[in-house]
Amino acid sequence: MTDHLRILAIEDDPDLGYLYDSFLTEEGHQVTIARNGREAVKALGTKQDVVLLDLMLPGTDGYSLLRRIRADPSMRTLPVVVISAAIPPGRQRILGADAVVHKPFEFEDLTRVIQGVSHHAHAA
Repeated sequence: MTDHLRILAIEDDPDLGYLYDSFLTEEGHQVTIARNGREAVKALGTKQDVVLLDLMLPGTDGYSLLRRIRADPSMRTLPVVVISAAIPPGRQRILGADAVVHKPFEFEDLTRVIQGVSHHAHAA
């Protein structure tokens, strides 16, 4: 049984954004796509259950957005999954992220990660 989550995918690649939307909506989730930092900040003003965060974004970067999320008391415990091909070798963790997924990835693996971080957040 899959929980139906509100997922914010912060991703500037339109093809990948479309894939997130298609696959995750098919899984029963409500998906919002933000293509840059400005859209992400606006979308974070609404209730989200999980954030998928690309590190390389136009105008701002994922690290800045992650720091902003963790600095805001209302979002401090919001599960954030960093998804990027630009993760430095040997960095399996990104400070402040609940999970890290390396591009390219299989959507089935991403689904397991999303479920894991969302269950952990609800259990805490």
